[in-house]
Amino acid sequence: MRSVSCGINRIRLVALVFAVALTTRVFADTAPPDQARGLTNWLAASSSFKHGGDLIADEKYSEATAEFNSDTASFPAPYATMAAQFAFRLDSALKLSTNRDDPPRIRALVDLCTDLRAHKAALRLVMPPGTNAPSEDVTEDGLYAWRLLESGDAKAALAEYERRLAKEEVEIWQNYYREQVRLIKERPANLTNAQFAIQVVKEHYMKGLETEADLFGAVTELTRVLPYARDPKDSIAVYQNILKCLAGLGDDIGRDAWQEKLFSKHKSDSEVCVSVYLDRGKKAYYKKDLPAAQAFYKKVSSGYADSTFWGDGQYGLGLVLQEQQKYDEAMAEYAKIFPSKVNDYLLDQESSEDCANYRFKAAIRISECWEAKKDFAKALEYVLLARDRYKFVSYCKDCLRETRKNVDERVKRLQEAGKKTD
Repeated sequence: MRSVSCGINRIRLVALVFAVALTTRVFADTAPPDQARGLTNWLAASSSFKHGGDLIADEKYSEATAEFNSDTASFPAPYATMAAQFAFRLDSALKLSTNRDDPPRIRALVDLCTDLRAHKAALRLVMPPGTNAPSEDVTEDGLYAWRLLESGDAKAALAEYERRLAKEEVEIWQNYYREQVRLIKERPANLTNAQFAIQVVKEHYMKGLETEADLFGAVTELTRVLPYARDPKDSIAVYQNILKCLAGLGDDIGRDAWQEKLFSKHKSDSEVCVSVYLDRGKKAYYKKDLPAAQAFYKKVSSGYADSTFWGDGQYGLGLVLQEQQKYDEAMAEYAKIFPSKVNDYLLDQESSEDCANYRFKAAIRISECWEAKKDFAKALEYVLLARDRYKFVSYCKDCLRETRKNVDERVKRLQEAGKKTD
């Protein structure tokens, strides 16, 4: 009987995934099967995990375990690993006590349902049927407002955020609650507004104050609004945020599929092409596929001279040639960076990356090439350029101190090497 029930639930899950996929136009008409699956693996996993949480709230623990075990066997990385972890956590929670009303056991199950994004299930566990109003313990739970909103009760969530704002004394939380109130109030009128959806993702799902970044929630919102992003800039921005979410989840297959979809729809946009080529070049480099990495970096350096990130392609090309011990060719490519228009102070506002330091890095790499050729005088010349002319800049004091120390040590070592060859 249980196998029949699981089969029906699986059919419902497949139907749900297909329905959402059609609604959000996730599938590309010409996408190959592997790419289509890559586009929706996250959705299948998220839907199944939520269903597992619903089973937990119904006290159907064996069925929930079976669902997680099935997911472990059938889902690709990273979702199979997640499913195995959820199965382990469910087993651990149930072993805490045989008493269904035991507080530690309930707390563990609530936390599990929250991580499964089964927020209605979590609320049912803390507010059993017949409960007239939430207890103080429930309302003071840090995730109560979040669960209300994610379970679809925007009215109750709004009231809870307003209540919290009224009594909050810490400024950072005041600002956060005020922003949640604004987003909830303005969302009904902005359901097709891509930029507003990105605000929701950044200020709600990715903020990390109430809970850790909710990557599943973020990508759900982004894929929902994607069909409404008519302006190319909005569309590209949505795609880029989807890629970041999937990268955060560790879904390499999904990220590659969505990147291919972005590339196919916006291949006329030079910055999209550059971002795709650089990403593929980086991946190929770390996989030690140097010919492929060289080809991708060459596309950027030779075809997109006006791009903000031309320096990344040019530096990457030199790095790949240096890795192949083609030192003269590598130095020639690095040298093109010095007279170029690259911005050494370029920052990526959406990440923790430091300044680009293109010229500093090129000078250091040329120094390494000359050292490999046993020309220590030339190697010293370029490391001195890195130290004195193309100085390393950083907003990280530790990075700045460590880099300058390494440069000074390299200067001394090359000076000593030069003396020995005189």
